[in-house]
Amino acid sequence: TADRCCANSNTFLMQLYDVGMSSMLVQEAYSLAHLADAIGRPEAAMLRERGDAMSALISDYLWDEQGQIFTNKFVNNSFYRRISPTSFYALQTGGPSDARADTMVRTWLLSPEHFCVAPDGDFAGNSPDCWWGLPSIARSDAAFPKLGYWRGYVWGPMALLTYWGLQQYDHVPIVRKGRRALVKQMRALMLEQWRSRGLICENFYPAKGAVPSGCSPGAMHMYHWGALTGFIGLLEAGY
Repeated sequence: TADRCCANSNTFLMQLYDVGMSSMLVQEAYSLAHLADAIGRPEAAMLRERGDAMSALISDYLWDEQGQIFTNKFVNNSFYRRISPTSFYALQTGGPSDARADTMVRTWLLSPEHFCVAPDGDFAGNSPDCWWGLPSIARSDAAFPKLGYWRGYVWGPMALLTYWGLQQYDHVPIVRKGRRALVKQMRALMLEQWRSRGLICENFYPAKGAVPSGCSPGAMHMYHWGALTGFIGLLEAGY
C-alpha cells in the first residue's frame, strides 16, 4: 500500500518494511517446509527457522502501540500509518499474541470507521460508502473517499489472505466472530453481483448500488480471483 512517497527515486524500490510482504514470506517458508517434509527433503528445518525468525521480527518491530495494529514502517523507524487489510496478514505467521489479535479485530476489522465488517456479518452500522467491508484502504484514511485501484476497492485476494490470518486464531472468540462475519459479507458481495448481473468482478466497489455494474470503474467484469470472495465461504464450510 505504499505510495510515491515511499519509493527510492533511483532504484524505484519501496523504502518500507511491509507487514503484508513480510508475513507472506513467513507463510512461504512454512509452506515450503511442509512440502519438504512430504517429499523427504532436508531443508524443512532451515525453512522453519527462517519463518520463525521473520515472524519474531514482525512481532517485535511492526506492532504499532499507538495504532493498535501491525503497521508498515519506514527505514527511519517511523510508522507509515495508512492501514490496509495487509496488516491482518501478520496473523498468518502465528506470531502475534492472542491479545494483539483480539485488539486488531475489535479496533479495526469490526469497526464501521475502518474496515466495515459488522460483528454478525449483517452490515449493521455500516455506512453506504463502506457497505460491503474490507476496502483496500481503511475508510478512516483521507484517500478512501476518492477511491482507486488500491485505495478502497474490495479485492478477493485480500479477503482470502485476511481469512487465512484470522483462521490461525480460531481459539480467540472475537477473532472467530470476525472471521465468520467477513465470510458472510464477502459471500453476499459476490452473490449480489453474480445473481443480479452475472458478474465476478476483478475488484468490487465498496458502496452498495453506487455504480451500475457493481464492479469498480475499469475493473474486468469476469475475473478469476474475484470469486475468492465466495471461495472463503467454501473453506469455512470445510470443503
